[in-house]
Amino acid sequence: MFLIRAAFWLCIVVLLIPANPQTGESPRITMINAFLAARATVADLSGFCERNPDVCVTGNAAFELFTEKAENGARILYRYLHDPDGPDGPDGSAPSGTLTEDDLTQPWVDPSDETTA
Repeated sequence: MFLIRAAFWLCIVVLLIPANPQTGESPRITMINAFLAARATVADLSGFCERNPDVCVTGNAAFELFTEKAENGARILYRYLHDPDGPDGPDGSAPSGTLTEDDLTQPWVDPSDETTA
């Protein structure tokens, strides 16, 4: 969406810049002609998915994947910036103690003992 907005505003700025009269004769396009051409382009683009349904399905899936990745990246960045202890523990050391209580209550089995296998 950002790219579409940026392209829109860039086009508006370019349209407002006056043309250089010393470059020679070029066909003059009025604002009405430009508006009609833009309207015809939008009408043609609105039927794109009817003509190419596979492309639209693939594009939609790619856009959804991109959106999920962007949301996940924003979530990770938010956690990183708003965690008072930082990415490490409160004392600056790497986190430890990743085993749960259920993991700790399991009986230990010697891997070299062939009778328990």
